[in-house]
Amino acid sequence: MKNLNKRKILHYIQGNQGSSRSDISKALNISKPTVSNFVDELIAEEWVREKESEKGSSSGGRKPYQLFFNENAYYLIGVDIGGTSVEIAIMNLAGVIENKMSIETQRHVGSHLIPLIADTIKSMIKNSQLTYEQIFGVGVGVPGITDVDNGVVIDAPSVEWENVPLRNQLEEILPFPVYLDNDVNIAALGELWKGVGETNSNFLMITLGTGVGCGIIINGQLYRGSSYAAGEIGYMVTDKKTAEKNYEHTFTGYGFLDNHVGGPSITRRMKNYSSEAGNSETWSAKKVFHSAKSGDETALEALNEPLSHLSFALINVISLLNPERIVLGGRISKSMDQFLPSISATIDKHIPIQTEIGTTSVTDVSLLGAGYLLLMEHESILRI
Repeated sequence: MKNLNKRKILHYIQGNQGSSRSDISKALNISKPTVSNFVDELIAEEWVREKESEKGSSSGGRKPYQLFFNENAYYLIGVDIGGTSVEIAIMNLAGVIENKMSIETQRHVGSHLIPLIADTIKSMIKNSQLTYEQIFGVGVGVPGITDVDNGVVIDAPSVEWENVPLRNQLEEILPFPVYLDNDVNIAALGELWKGVGETNSNFLMITLGTGVGCGIIINGQLYRGSSYAAGEIGYMVTDKKTAEKNYEHTFTGYGFLDNHVGGPSITRRMKNYSSEAGNSETWSAKKVFHSAKSGDETALEALNEPLSHLSFALINVISLLNPERIVLGGRISKSMDQFLPSISATIDKHIPIQTEIGTTSVTDVSLLGAGYLLLMEHESILRI
């Protein structure tokens, strides 16, 4: 009960900056002496700062003291491991990013990637003029199925990891705790912390990148599934006839939807269409979307099938989960706005359930989500 009340008080101060001890006592129905004792502890532990109010009390007595959460008491490290790049950021407890770096993934796939991530984190801490004692821990998003409880990456094809004890390997190198989850769940947590989660408690975060993934937020909580595989919609089949045939795979272990909607699939389709037209340009998914927006007929043709598969995948997940909103994230999503009306029209044609669909407006949503994972999982008074 003691720790619970102390945590309640800290969380109240976080959400109500400038509160007084009296405010806290009334709001939480905890006695003033108990509140005062816990606040003194929080100030001594540097979780909370106290300063005199600029305004006097209404009764004309001495000015009350206001309490503020110390956002710089500790720092969070977020790591987002993608098939193309690894993003790493240092942020304060409010999610303000102080330092950010990127590593190219495929150049270091295999046994070299984990120590490289750890060494980069150490270098960033030093360059930020922080000490290890100021680091709360590390949150990591992994592009694959992850055993959250044991810190093991069960299967991440794009980085060639299978049953890799990532948490233990990083904690052997780094002097603070490490927590990890699927990269799409991490993005959903970022959206929950700093995006649509501020107004919606039931939504899906669907990331479009090397593959396709789905993070599920139900009643304000992340849903992981019985074996941590909830939201693995990359394996969803959106065309039975095509699925029964042989089709080209981006990475071994990737599913049907991954191989028809993911960035490499779009690049491959555009390359095929371009070569048929005698064009040998190098294409990225981003470039294909940009060309389509400019009216390039070949690019539009190359996108027709991937966008159709995506539309029917969304129909399926809406039918199953009935979310308030679907948020599209990932690198490809940044180019999706022009195509959302067409996707919505396809969905409306086949299902009567109204769901708002849009792209994320949160910068660095996955890095922020990795930081939020720390706040959720870390065994401390700050735990959400």
